[in-house]
Amino acid sequence: MSQIDEIIAQQLVSPQIHDDGRVTFRVRAPQAQTVKVVGIDGVADTELEKDARGTWSKTIGPLPAERYSYTFRIDGVENLDLHNRDVKGWLTCASQFEVPGNPPLLHEQTDVPHGIVSHHIYSSESAKCQRGVFVYTPPGYSQSDRTYPVLYLLHGYGDDESAWQRVGRAPFIADNLIAQSKVEPTIIVMPYGHPVPLNVRTRFDDYASRNLDLMEDDLCTDLMPLIESQYRVLNSREKTAIAGLSMGGGQSLTIGLRHLDRFSRIGGFSSACPQGDIAVQLPGFVKNPRHANEQIDLLWIACGKEDFLLTRNRRFVAWLNETNIQHVYEETAGDHDWMVWRKYLAEFLKLSFPAAATSPIDDDSQSG
Repeated sequence: MSQIDEIIAQQLVSPQIHDDGRVTFRVRAPQAQTVKVVGIDGVADTELEKDARGTWSKTIGPLPAERYSYTFRIDGVENLDLHNRDVKGWLTCASQFEVPGNPPLLHEQTDVPHGIVSHHIYSSESAKCQRGVFVYTPPGYSQSDRTYPVLYLLHGYGDDESAWQRVGRAPFIADNLIAQSKVEPTIIVMPYGHPVPLNVRTRFDDYASRNLDLMEDDLCTDLMPLIESQYRVLNSREKTAIAGLSMGGGQSLTIGLRHLDRFSRIGGFSSACPQGDIAVQLPGFVKNPRHANEQIDLLWIACGKEDFLLTRNRRFVAWLNETNIQHVYEETAGDHDWMVWRKYLAEFLKLSFPAAATSPIDDDSQSG
């Protein structure tokens, strides 16, 4: 056996996904006193067992088909799984794994035509810096001369512009919905949501308000004109949507409602909703709700019942009710996590840009 073969033979497999949905974790830590796998949604922290060689392991499950995050807690210190290349890395880092569905879940890669995701760096006059944005174009875009609806899809506080692609799986969700004839082919624009440099020591709402104002300027005066010049988007408010999660949900609700001349479909997922004197942040709604309602084709807000932002969402929805602004509000099972947001994205796409002919929704398979 060659030296390379010996090294490969000694590599741990972690996590190991079994056909029945069980998952085995392994980590080599001969000097450790305790090792746990933590952070898996719906699973209690689990202590691993140590063998004579100093390798800790444990099999859990079976787990429901889904995409999960986790870390190893070794003697009280959080660690990534160094044998797992699938890492979520932004404000906080975590290893990831996926238990596949049978049939596949909506966010999984399936044997359907796929779109293309491009990464652009552009100069923002508003933010006085260069910024990143991912753009998904649907299958057949390069072979067609048609124009497409567009969704501006915003990420959360701890993420960057890659989050909806890498963890949210927005491209696969769109591919599958288009293939199922549930959504018309749509361009998805995923910008970086921190035009103000992120300072984690600043109180969120102090940072978020300044960041929101600059995000609004960048989106409306820099990014949207760039997208409209480089991509075949339908330049009409009726075919332009904005949505986001958490911080990005608050940005989407505020920017969208401030610019109903540009967005007719607005979505907030587990949002850091506007609060305080909302009428000051959204002028014109109290005096003329009828005009606003004439411009809103869809205002869709959803939040998990275990989400820490649930009360904030309920307060904002109460304000909408008091102001007589038409909207759809849903409370679902779930916490502040991607399992919830991937489903919300699928639902929002189906409501915003339904295909001409839709098939019944199958809640047990590729339904989001």
